[in-house]
Amino acid sequence: MKFKTPLRDTSRRRRLVRLAALAPFGLFATLWTIPAEASSGLYLQLGLGYGQFSGSELVVFQTPEAGDLPDIDPDRCCAGPGVAAQGRVGFSILGFGGPEFMFLGHGFDSFRGGAGFVGGGLRAFPLKFISLLGLDTSGFPLDIGLGAALGYSVVGKDFAYTGSYWDFDIHVEYWFGSVISAGIKLDIVAPNFSDFVYTDYKKALGRCLDTGANQDLDNYGTPVTKGAAQCAGRGPSTTFVSPQLVITFHFNFLDV
Repeated sequence: MKFKTPLRDTSRRRRLVRLAALAPFGLFATLWTIPAEASSGLYLQLGLGYGQFSGSELVVFQTPEAGDLPDIDPDRCCAGPGVAAQGRVGFSILGFGGPEFMFLGHGFDSFRGGAGFVGGGLRAFPLKFISLLGLDTSGFPLDIGLGAALGYSVVGKDFAYTGSYWDFDIHVEYWFGSVISAGIKLDIVAPNFSDFVYTDYKKALGRCLDTGANQDLDNYGTPVTKGAAQCAGRGPSTTFVSPQLVITFHFNFLDV
């Protein structure tokens, strides 16, 4: 009869520990090399880049004097360029597309504030539709997406504007295996702000805007609560454009 020595048992345990430690890396390497293939599942997309509002109607800065008066100097009146970031969670149905929740944030100035867009919409993946024509796109290294969303928006700091928005975007990503893709994205956001501007957002105080999107200082020199205002003007006209670098994580739990 042969007896196992303690040294041999120790050596075997060490090999098992090494194999257990390497198992996650082996699984990751396997997933990394699996060809990209459209399927049903969740995805999480994160982006970071640049954002810019257009025009000179989005006045967010007040004058140094008392009275919450708007600074209409075009060099310092309005929301400027700055860092933009976004997050999206969606569900792809058989790789064709599906519903999506989104958040897009923009910090144009630590003093003047920023902007936020929260909402939901739909995303489509055109390459999957092309496959219906008989073309095999399962091994194509790029992923293309088109999205449209709507929701609630707020922008400003000294003066705050709220309203709805439409967001349209396109992204092109390179597949790094079956679970990760990364690339570039362009968002074009068309806000529809109300004709009431907040001078104190927490207290719901502000002024109406006239038909030129300017604060109506003649009738609302002193800010009033939003419920007491009878506005008949329009909100500021602007467009928000944001190019970003994005990375997407794909979770195909259903494997269909």
